[in-house]
Amino acid sequence: MKYQVVFEFQSEDSAMSDVYHCKDGMAAQDKFLELRDSLAHAVEGSDCNIIDEPGHYSVIDRKAGIYGYVRLLND
Repeated sequence: MKYQVVFEFQSEDSAMSDVYHCKDGMAAQDKFLELRDSLAHAVEGSDCNIIDEPGHYSVIDRKAGIYGYVRLLND
């Protein structure tokens, strides 16, 4: 089984995206949680919409121009 963590973040000042290929489910889950916490910290205190589901975390703040997500994928 293959595990990937897909990450994207955009703000008015910067943009970044990456795909992490993980050797097992535990490594993928750890990377997902690390990136989810980074996104949560980046939007802390802003008035944004958050989707927090197993394997999917996304944030969007239209007023501040912030958009980001992290997804855990396996096949």
